[in-house]
Amino acid sequence: MNPSLEIGKVMGIPVRLHWTFLLIIIYVAFAFATFSQDIYGRTYGFGNVEPQSIRWIASLAFALILFICVALHELGHSYIAHKSGIAIRSITLYFFGGVAAMEELPRNPGLELKMAFAGPAISGLLGLAFSLLSGAFAALGQGNALSVMLWTLGIMNLVLMAFNLLPAFPMDGGRLLRAWFAGRMPYAKATRRAADIGKIFATLMFLLGLSSLNFMLIFVAFFVYVGASEEGKATEISISLEGIRVADIMSRQVKTISSDMTLQELKELMFQEKHRGYPVFEEDVLRGIITLSDLQKVAEEKRAATRVGDVMARKLYVIAPEEQASTAMKMMNDLQIHRLPVMDAGRLAGILSREDLVRAIELSTQRGA
Repeated sequence: MNPSLEIGKVMGIPVRLHWTFLLIIIYVAFAFATFSQDIYGRTYGFGNVEPQSIRWIASLAFALILFICVALHELGHSYIAHKSGIAIRSITLYFFGGVAAMEELPRNPGLELKMAFAGPAISGLLGLAFSLLSGAFAALGQGNALSVMLWTLGIMNLVLMAFNLLPAFPMDGGRLLRAWFAGRMPYAKATRRAADIGKIFATLMFLLGLSSLNFMLIFVAFFVYVGASEEGKATEISISLEGIRVADIMSRQVKTISSDMTLQELKELMFQEKHRGYPVFEEDVLRGIITLSDLQKVAEEKRAATRVGDVMARKLYVIAPEEQASTAMKMMNDLQIHRLPVMDAGRLAGILSREDLVRAIELSTQRGA
């Protein structure tokens, strides 16, 4: 199940909402409604002036504007990357901010510094702008609802800026720290050091949250720790696969099957050859691919009467032999698949599995050790 929902595209980049961001929108709307009622209502009469329904509409509007601010923060990174020729596959908005998935890692420390700083800079500018607007509208009335909303948006954007400057992945501060290290040591070592510092921050946040029973802080600490670990692993993999083409590691001797084969026959073939997936041909044309998981979806007693063509995946994702192995790894991770047919001029040239990639990473790591 995909944990994120695509809501549109900006600059041609798919923008997705992670389920944690949907939760935070609801939380922020509720918190702002309570805040405006309990504090501003008692002090300035805000709650007496605005009906409850209007207050909740304003709270939802506040949450949506905050969502737009987070999206603008992330688009700042993407704009610098786009201007520098780095493609962005997608932007995913999480409860702590956003993450832009890049086609390649910027190895230039100066470029990474600019990309990482762009997001917090936008949040800081938005925070100052909202704060100034709040002061202007406050002159219209001490308990003005719009002034309250703008002031709170200003504070939230400044908090977002400060939080993202923490020196820990996946926040921007972690990337700034890596860029600083990368100017003084190899990129892989710089990533490991920045990731280790991020884990230390996450551990401290976890202990602080545990001691104060702040479950939100514990939740953030968990995400930061996982983010630091994943960033380190992803960088190591990307560096290990540098210079390796799909053609260098793909399996050239590919066993293909017909769509007319029964699933019982397929099961026996898989047992004999120890393969978990096969390209499927119809009249000498590649029409699909079938895997062990597809086979297992059909009950044992029905397999003798069920054809491969009935259950195979007909939506094909293929790759060319001259593509980089790192590109294949990204495709498999994004699409949640384990093998890719390799097509050369319309002909099946081989097949690349996740096991082939893992083997290449292991050999590259041993060679570099």
